[in-house]
Amino acid sequence: MDITLKSRRKLWLKVHLYLGLFAGAVFVLIGLTGSLLAFEDVIDAWLNPKLMIAPAPDGNKEFLPLDEIVKSGMKALPNNGKILDLGFPMHTKQTFDLWFKLPSPKADYSDRHQIFINPYTAEVTGQRLLIDFERPWRDPFMDFILRLHYSMALGKTGMNAVGFIGLALLFSVLTGLILWWPHSGKFAKALSIKRNASSERLNFDVHKTFGFYSAIILLFLIASGVYMIFPEYGRGLIGIFSPVPQPWPRYQSVIPVGDKTPLSLTEVKRVTDARFPDGEYRRIVFPQNEQDVYFISKRANDEVNQKHAYRRLWIDQYSGNILHVRERSTRTAGEIVEEWLYPLHTGEAFGFAGQVIILILGLTPLILYVTGVIRWLQKNRAVRKKWNKYEVGDCR
Repeated sequence: MDITLKSRRKLWLKVHLYLGLFAGAVFVLIGLTGSLLAFEDVIDAWLNPKLMIAPAPDGNKEFLPLDEIVKSGMKALPNNGKILDLGFPMHTKQTFDLWFKLPSPKADYSDRHQIFINPYTAEVTGQRLLIDFERPWRDPFMDFILRLHYSMALGKTGMNAVGFIGLALLFSVLTGLILWWPHSGKFAKALSIKRNASSERLNFDVHKTFGFYSAIILLFLIASGVYMIFPEYGRGLIGIFSPVPQPWPRYQSVIPVGDKTPLSLTEVKRVTDARFPDGEYRRIVFPQNEQDVYFISKRANDEVNQKHAYRRLWIDQYSGNILHVRERSTRTAGEIVEEWLYPLHTGEAFGFAGQVIILILGLTPLILYVTGVIRWLQKNRAVRKKWNKYEVGDCR
């Protein structure tokens, strides 16, 4: 190895080391929480069965009318609560969840709460605080895990920090690949763990092989995570190659001169079903003022995203006129890329197998961090022994 190449390698090693020591610690937290979030809904329902589980009685799988569901939930709404939206069950044993906001008892912001409603009987099964924006430790376990994952539970400041740490991690993975690259061309040796090796060699082999085999997926997971934290910059970058329209355009209802009674949910559903006969409802967002609109998301059967529907409607709350449609037949290439980011990031694009892969990959940052720290300590010990040997020699 020539001097220039050797000095360059030392530089990459230092960059990789310091990025790994500091950004890597946060990466461990992100990875472990990501493992849990791969099965977020399953774990949440398992922890809260009385709230979220409602088996169909006597095999009946027909939901009650939406207006009846919401009317029942409204009876449990606190006097100072304001209804926000209605979340639909993703399977036949799940409850509806009616979201509302409520002024926080100790601050000048509103918390987010949920009321859970049995879809077959309209019985309220309970309610809970879901999001306290300033005191995340009050949130349910899985929501707290989610906020640790994308913001270290430190709000907007934490989100920005995780975003920039993600950029540093991208560079850390790339420098790791540079350091892994076998200059002598012995790829088989670089891709394997040596048998009957010393503990030091075993630790080194585990670090480099785990790092290499997981590198491509880790690069994608980190990049997609950074995209979701900084979506405006991400859309701008993709927009260089293909347009990516704003996913949440603002529209207003035309306020009538006479009766200002909004459409019932039955009428909203009729308008939506006429436009999108197939698929599954995911959410209806209620108008928040006289000029606001109904916002409906109804997932097409072939959508890759299971939880967040791509198909959306914006409907005038009085006339029922469709003001805007987002459907898959008119997607740009940029929108297709954006549509795939979340389901690939969570693993749901490939169903249960994909979620298991994400669960396992979430442990990789921990393995890399532990083996990396051990490697660093081993090298420090070797350096200290070398200096001690020189000092003893000088004394003689």
